[in-house]
Amino acid sequence: MRKYSFIYLLLIVCAAALFNIGCTDMEENTVGRMTSRDFYADPGLLPQAVGAAYAELQAYQNHWGVWGFQTVSSDECVVPTRLPGNDWYDGGVWQALHKHQWEVRLGQLNGLWVSLYSGVTTCNRIVFDLDTYKEFIEEEVYNRYRAETIVLRSFYYSLLLDIFGNVPYVDDYEGEITSYPQTPRAELYENVLKDIIDNIQHLDENPDATNYGRCTRPMAYAMLAKLYLNAKVFKGASSYDVNDMNKVIEYCDLLINHDSYEVVNDFKEPFKVYNESCKENIFVVPMQNGINSSGDYEFHFHKFSGHPRFRDIYGIRVGGWNGGCATPSFMDFYSDDDIRKRATFIYGLCFTPQGVPIENPDLKGEQLNLTIEVESLEGARKWNGARIQKYEYEEGMTGNMNNDFVIYRLADIFYMKAEAILRGGNASLADLSNDPQFKLIRERASQPVYTPVTLTLEELIIERGREFAWEGWRRQDLIRWDQFSKGSWTFKTAQTDNTRDLFPIPYDQITKNTNWKQNPGY
Repeated sequence: MRKYSFIYLLLIVCAAALFNIGCTDMEENTVGRMTSRDFYADPGLLPQAVGAAYAELQAYQNHWGVWGFQTVSSDECVVPTRLPGNDWYDGGVWQALHKHQWEVRLGQLNGLWVSLYSGVTTCNRIVFDLDTYKEFIEEEVYNRYRAETIVLRSFYYSLLLDIFGNVPYVDDYEGEITSYPQTPRAELYENVLKDIIDNIQHLDENPDATNYGRCTRPMAYAMLAKLYLNAKVFKGASSYDVNDMNKVIEYCDLLINHDSYEVVNDFKEPFKVYNESCKENIFVVPMQNGINSSGDYEFHFHKFSGHPRFRDIYGIRVGGWNGGCATPSFMDFYSDDDIRKRATFIYGLCFTPQGVPIENPDLKGEQLNLTIEVESLEGARKWNGARIQKYEYEEGMTGNMNNDFVIYRLADIFYMKAEAILRGGNASLADLSNDPQFKLIRERASQPVYTPVTLTLEELIIERGREFAWEGWRRQDLIRWDQFSKGSWTFKTAQTDNTRDLFPIPYDQITKNTNWKQNPGY
C-alpha cells in the first residue's frame, strides 16, 4: 500500500517540471519538448499537473506549519527552553507562542502565510490552465480535475480563514495576493462553502489507489462539516445557528453511513507507519522518507519531540531534538487506565526494546525518566515532559517519518456530530450514543461509553483533547469553546478578551497594502 504515497509524491515532483514550462505563449511551436497543451491533452499526465497543487500540504505537519501554530499555541503542547544551555530558546519565540505573546513580525508566521497562499496560487494556475486547454480534455475528466483543484483551494482557504481571518479571496491568476482587497471573514467563509458545494458532485465518491491523499467527495463532506461546525466563529455570530448544526449532522451522516469508512478496533492503527489501508482515515497527507525529507516538508515528530536517547530506544538513525512535550495540565485529562495516554505519549522510566534500562546522559548512573512535570518554560531539564509517540516510530528511520499524516478521520466525524447535537442540531443523542461505532471510540480506549447524560459539552472538549491530541485541531476546538485566549493552562494565563483567537496579518504582507486592516489587538 505504500505505493499510494509514492505515486502521490511522484506526481508532485513531476508536476513541478510542468510549472517550469511557461504558459504565456499558448501557441508556442516547440520541437523536441512537450508544451503545456500537450501535457493537459494527455489524460495520463493530467494527474501530474493537478498534483502540483498538493505540494504545500507537505508542510502541514511541520512545527512551523499549520500543525505547529495550531498545537504549540494550545493547551496540549509546550516547547520549553532546555537547560543546561539554551536549547529551543530561539529568541524566545517558542515561549511567546505558548504564552500568546507572539509578534506581528514573527518570520515563521509570514512563512505560514506564504505557504498557504502558494497553495492557493498554484490551484488558481491549474484552474486557469484547465480552462485554457478545455477543448483538448474529455468533459468528465475536465470537470473532475477542475473540481478537485477548487476543493483543494478551498481547503487552503479554510486554513487561512481559521488562522488569519480577513484575508483576500482570489480565484484568478492575476497579480500579487497583496494587490487584492481583504475579504471580510464572514464573506470568505461563504465563498469557501460555495466553492465546495458547487463542485462536490464532480469529485470521486469512493476512495481508491488513484485518489489516495487527494480531494474526494468524502474529504469534501468532512471539510464542510468542519466549516459548518465553526460557522459561529467564522461568521462572527453571537450564537450557534440550528441550520448550521443540522448541516454538520447531514455531512457527518454521509460519512458515518459510507461503506468505505469505519472506526477501527485499535486506537493506534490510524497512525502506524503503513497506515494507507486504515479505514478510519478519510483524508491524509502522504509522507515518504527520502522524497519529502528536508526542511519545512519533513514529517519529524520523532525529532521535534524526541529525547536524544530515542535513537537507542527505538532503533532510529537520528537523535531527537528534545523539544516539544505535553503540558502537565493536558496530561491531567487522562485517567491512568485510558489506553490513549500511553499510546499518545512517552513518559516514565525508559527501556530499550529488549528491556534494558536506558541511562540518562545528563544524570550519570541514573535511568532516563521522562517526567510529566515540566519544571519551567524558561529553563526545563532535558528529561522534563511527556513526549509524543502517537505516530508509530519506524525502526531504522532517518529524517522523515513514513506514516501518512491524518487530517480527517471518522472518530472526529462522530464527535463533530455529537457536538452539533449538543449545540441544538436536530438529531437524537440517544441514537448516537447507541451506535456501535460511536461506542467503539471509548471502548478501544478502555473507557466507559457515553450516554446522553454523561456526554456534555463540558466533557466533550476534554474528550476531544484526549482523542485528537497533537492532530492539529486543538486550537480551533478551544476557540469554539471560548477557551483559547481566555483559557489558562500550564505556563499560560487567561486573557480578558479574544484578540488572540486570530493570528496577526504578517508584517511582511500588511505593509504591502496600505488599505489592509490589522486584526484587533495587534
